[in-house]
Amino acid sequence: MHGKEISPAAVARTLRLAKVRYVLVGAHAANGYTGRPRTTVDVDVVVQFPKKAAKAIAREFPRLQMHDTPVVIRFMEGNTEAIDLMKPAGSQLWARLLKETREIRLEGERVRIPLLEGVLAAKFAAMASPYRRPADKQQDGADFMRIIDANAEVDLDLLRELGDLVYGGGGAFVLKLLADARAGRRLEF
Repeated sequence: MHGKEISPAAVARTLRLAKVRYVLVGAHAANGYTGRPRTTVDVDVVVQFPKKAAKAIAREFPRLQMHDTPVVIRFMEGNTEAIDLMKPAGSQLWARLLKETREIRLEGERVRIPLLEGVLAAKFAAMASPYRRPADKQQDGADFMRIIDANAEVDLDLLRELGDLVYGGGGAFVLKLLADARAGRRLEF
């Protein structure tokens, strides 16, 4: 993005100052649990008040173009995604993840990310999405496996509950993915 990436801390700071409840999701949240962070270009956040959040982001990052859809407000720089503001009304999981958070420090800013099980459920939701590109689903699967590799303790009841918010029966399937990841088997989704 013209040599200047937008950091998750900058987005979190903007939302905090606007008094918008949010939770960072996507690769940046996964990085908090892998012990082996990977790079990503865009910042994905679930926001409680999408319109208020969009106004704050537009003020802070005026070079970005805003595209409002039923499930996400996407900010782009040219053809590159920069910030996605996910609307909680579009997903029972997103609404729940706003409540199931912990804080980490990035660039001196306190940033809210989901609990471990919430990040796994969000990666599962991405893998299960019929709208996601196959290459992105594969990356989500790799993130899921890296999170499992780095975290021996997972609350299976909470993960099942969150998986069921993705789709009916999703809880059992996400637990199967977890077992496959622990056994070193290829994830089939």
